[in-house]
Amino acid sequence: MQILALGVKPSHLDRVREAVPEAEIHFAETADEAAAKLGRAEILVTWGRPLTPELVAKGTGLSWIHLFSAGADTVLFPEMRASPAILTCSRGAHAVPMAEHVMAMILAFERDLRTIYRQQAAHEWKPLRLGELGGGTLGLVGSGGVAREIAKRAHCFGLRLLAVRKHGGAAGSAAVAGLTASARPAPDPDLFDDVWPVERLDELFAVSDHVVAAIPLTAETRHLIGAAQFRAMKPSAYFYNVGRGPVVDEAALIAALKEKRLAGAGLDVFETEPLPPDSPLWDLPNVIVSPHASNSSPRQLARVVAAFVENLERYKTGLPLLNMVDKTAGY
Repeated sequence: MQILALGVKPSHLDRVREAVPEAEIHFAETADEAAAKLGRAEILVTWGRPLTPELVAKGTGLSWIHLFSAGADTVLFPEMRASPAILTCSRGAHAVPMAEHVMAMILAFERDLRTIYRQQAAHEWKPLRLGELGGGTLGLVGSGGVAREIAKRAHCFGLRLLAVRKHGGAAGSAAVAGLTASARPAPDPDLFDDVWPVERLDELFAVSDHVVAAIPLTAETRHLIGAAQFRAMKPSAYFYNVGRGPVVDEAALIAALKEKRLAGAGLDVFETEPLPPDSPLWDLPNVIVSPHASNSSPRQLARVVAAFVENLERYKTGLPLLNMVDKTAGY
């Protein structure tokens, strides 16, 4: 068994060597170097970004391409869709730190930590009017792994949990916006107070005190959230995005923030990344910007490698692989 690792450090795959000692692993830093080393490789593993259409087109002997990243939208170019190779990703491996990141932003707004930091820096002792999470409503756009981890933590704060997905309700189809039916169980009723179809998206924005977008980017979800949704929000409500930047109409969000149609936004992903230095989002007083870092964790690498090793064991024994990407649907 030959594995080609693109943009992956040799130390990252120590666990793979232990689990599959018979595997022959080759490493490449760039797509061009990988193309020269394709040889008889049947498996390609990468973080995703270094992958190019040319490399995929040349890899006719590949039977499986695995992404350490959770999303696959950046690699679903025509050559990938046409390739016979199975495509899998590390969906779910990043959910815990992303959920903690969301809760950190929610608490930062609700307890006004930004003002607290400013007053501390200025040595000012002034009274504050702070919020409280208990009894509020958290709306989740998506009900996948990240949304479920957010819901687990939000329950501890006494929040009501609502979610929208492609098919709402416990009896609905298990095909969720962002995942195939075979890969996703129906939303857990112990986590969500209610699950609505995506047709009720505006209503979710209207009734929620905090709204989190945690969905992948597909043709269906691009600019799913825009001016209509921000118009529906309470002026006291907050919006967060940790999924993919282009699921939000960024110009509409900026306009809504400037006009104070919502109280603020916590953003980890953007339509253009890195976020351009001249973006108004940097300087808006009611915005928290983080540099696509919500998945960052000292345990992140161990999780993604463990997910790959589990799939490698399944591959060896002929079992169906986990987290397969539907190249046509885009997730």
